[in-house]
Amino acid sequence: MAKNKSQKIITPVPAKGPETPAAAKANKAIAPKWYIIILVAIAFIVNVRTIGYDYALDDMVYTSENTLIGIKDLGAIPALLTHGKNYNFDKTDVGSYRPLLPVSFAVEHHFFGFNPAVSHAINLVLFCLLVMVLFKLLQRMFSGYSIYIPFLITLLFALHPIHTEVVANVKSRDELLSMLFTVLSMLQSFRYIDNNKVKHLILSAVYFFIALLSKESAICFVAIVPLTLYFFTNGKPVKFLVAGIPYLLMAVVFMVMRSCFLTKPSGNETVLITENFLVGASGFAQKFATICWIQLRYIVLLIFPHPLSYDYSYNQVPVIGFADPKAILALLILAGLLVYAAMGFRRKDVFSFCILFYFLAASITSNLFVEIGATMGERFLFVPSLGFCIALVFIIIKLFKTDASSVTYATTPKLSVAILAIAVLYSAKTMARNEDWKNNFELFKSGLETTPGSWRTHDYLGMEYEKLAVAEHDPNNIQHYANEAAALFRQSIEIYPLRADTHADLGAMYLLLKNYDSALVHLKQAVALNPKQSTAMANIGMVYMRMEKFPPAIEYFVRTISIDSMNILAEFNGAYCYTQVTKYDSAILHFKRSIAIDPEYSEHKAFDNTAILYKMTGKMDSALKYEALARQRNPAFKL
Repeated sequence: MAKNKSQKIITPVPAKGPETPAAAKANKAIAPKWYIIILVAIAFIVNVRTIGYDYALDDMVYTSENTLIGIKDLGAIPALLTHGKNYNFDKTDVGSYRPLLPVSFAVEHHFFGFNPAVSHAINLVLFCLLVMVLFKLLQRMFSGYSIYIPFLITLLFALHPIHTEVVANVKSRDELLSMLFTVLSMLQSFRYIDNNKVKHLILSAVYFFIALLSKESAICFVAIVPLTLYFFTNGKPVKFLVAGIPYLLMAVVFMVMRSCFLTKPSGNETVLITENFLVGASGFAQKFATICWIQLRYIVLLIFPHPLSYDYSYNQVPVIGFADPKAILALLILAGLLVYAAMGFRRKDVFSFCILFYFLAASITSNLFVEIGATMGERFLFVPSLGFCIALVFIIIKLFKTDASSVTYATTPKLSVAILAIAVLYSAKTMARNEDWKNNFELFKSGLETTPGSWRTHDYLGMEYEKLAVAEHDPNNIQHYANEAAALFRQSIEIYPLRADTHADLGAMYLLLKNYDSALVHLKQAVALNPKQSTAMANIGMVYMRMEKFPPAIEYFVRTISIDSMNILAEFNGAYCYTQVTKYDSAILHFKRSIAIDPEYSEHKAFDNTAILYKMTGKMDSALKYEALARQRNPAFKL
């Protein structure tokens, strides 16, 4: 009897199989709608504070800084559907094709404008909808068990702290949309298995196509759906294959669209080591060893989600080889899990399903098959974590030797207390972690504390201090913020010394602190690393101007303008430098160019100076014209 009971615990009862009396009694204890209400309420309450948060990390790139949406509103949708995800940001179509994400922001902007509270509220609503439909899917998958089982799995999924990034980061709406529509699609596949109606195949295709348009990683469900149907139904294999056809067809359609709308890499576009440190691996063996170690770290984060960070860039997780014991340990554990999954496949062991689901869901973002623009990220665990949550519930059931077909909160108090304890810990961690996403400063500060080995965590917090320094008026505060920023930029450079933008930012802080020699060292290093770093080049001109070395200042301002014709700083300051070397015609030219770029720049000074220079060169008609324009802005001005 003990053996049969153990087998029942770890092996899914086939969907639509005969319901045991114990399961029937358990499932009638509370109506399913109350489980849904409880789950949605908990998910909402734990995450509701995110509604009051600002945009953070890359949220603004897709919202308030998306000029395409800001100018064209819904009229931007055709362009959004036919370009890459980052088209508005860098005007390229290389990388990702996720049109539903920017389209959702365009619709949001049409009704509400760019409002972080609305964006966060929409993300939270989508998460609550996902929790609701996920419960329905799990209820269908584990229909031979007590309804308490899908409730517990969904509860852990809804509360797991690893999901805070997806809920609190507005840009991660692509993850929410993708998983929501994938779950809806899987529900339709199960309904097809149940009643053979073609309409469910059609609906599964539609939902899955929407999931793909949300995020490409949904493509792994081409394999996951037949696997899930095999484990949780009694249908014939040919029926699983038929149910999988819509997924395969939609994947092909999506990939054709993606190839049409994205630009094929020319060979110059490479993944940067600052974004994905695996490109620094010396060969496949070292890359594979590091991937194994990262996957083990993911599993550890699922088991013990602390500490958490928004970033795991170079060199937080150094590249390792199989000479490192960590890589050997990771390989053995991962291989052991896969061997267990293979051994339990034929008997439809639930842990076998969890392992296979996890690895398939994580395959796209693992960097094993496709090199992506990131090495490690908590958002990559959003879908795979479902396999972990299922496994965790069944491990606890097994530990307490509980009959999964009759388990309820009342009949198994020890199990309920164990799950409740985990849920409370998850909730506390999730609510605490959500606070880190309140704004950029809090997020970047927390990232520096938890992942101090990353260049980015130092660099991004440094940029926040840089913004404070530039906006400040009190000299003491300016010096304080600039010193904080400079220290962080120096630490970032120690980790990765070849990033031009970091040298440019450090040089700008030294300029603000009037440490001109150090400013020149880092600004020139920025230009050496990236000859098109126009901000650094303009600041070199500024340093020379402050040192009253006007000829080299002019040289760098002119070089800046040659690569950035709209750089008003270079035009205006270049004009000033020309006046200091008595090249008045050139000064007039650059003042007028600065006026053309922005008539209000530096208030009325460009008009004032142009009028004065025309008078000095004896061109009184032009002088009077610009005097009149200057007086519109400054009535006290007079030649």
